[in-house]
Amino acid sequence: MAIFETKEIRMNVAAIVLNWNRPQETAACCQALAAQSHRDLHIWVIDNGSTANTADDLRRTCPNAIVIRLDENRGFAGGVNVGIRAAQSKEHMDFYWLVNNDALCEPETLERMLEVAQRDPQIAAIGCETIEGAEGNTKRVAAGKRLRPPFYIPLEAKTADKVDYICGASLLIRSEALEDVGLLNENYFFLFEDADWAFRAKHKGWKIAVAEGDLVRHTGSATVGTLSRLQAAHYRASYIRFLRDHARCPRLAATLVTGYRLLIYALSGHWQAFAGTLDGWKRGWR
Repeated sequence: MAIFETKEIRMNVAAIVLNWNRPQETAACCQALAAQSHRDLHIWVIDNGSTANTADDLRRTCPNAIVIRLDENRGFAGGVNVGIRAAQSKEHMDFYWLVNNDALCEPETLERMLEVAQRDPQIAAIGCETIEGAEGNTKRVAAGKRLRPPFYIPLEAKTADKVDYICGASLLIRSEALEDVGLLNENYFFLFEDADWAFRAKHKGWKIAVAEGDLVRHTGSATVGTLSRLQAAHYRASYIRFLRDHARCPRLAATLVTGYRLLIYALSGHWQAFAGTLDGWKRGWR
């Protein structure tokens, strides 16, 4: 079996971090990125039209990052694409690392993912397990999910070879794959943009891989039972968009799954999520 010496990996990596009204979390994330053992790392912070901070605030608290301020919230895909384009214009990057701003990466996280990437040049994207939740109430979340027809409901992948897409707080993308597949689809304002990209990549023959170990702590996980109206709307609209892009019978699948979810919310009295799901249903078909 081949042995990969981490210290020999010389790869230029651009880390893209989005901020939206969470400057303290973004500062902590950037501090962890600056402490990565892989030194060829360049950090971009994209401020998605925040009102709780200015670009200068972020530059003070994230001194190792290049900060780009947007006048409006362009969503996850839109903000990430701005960061990728900015990195591409600066110099050649071998990988692009998408990191949630509420994620804290262990110092060896990037090196471990790069080791996996070196095993096969057809690996387009690498993820890693995350520890989700606040201290005292955490759970381990697998890096990969399955999305299988006809309903394409996200389920945890039991083994790495069954992964359909990488989810969670950390996603490393090979530059050659990004050039071949394209940027994230900005029709997905929030959620399922990572799944859509992975499906497009796999359709072109690229592979998805997972780095082992507890490498990322992520505090921003929200469960279905605590969805706000806005979160429910974003989820449903993106789910329907994904079905429209990838399912054989999108309207039938969306109707059955959404109807079931509305029934659950109604029986549990979760009316904010119920209303948000209806909002997302309308938006998803536009």
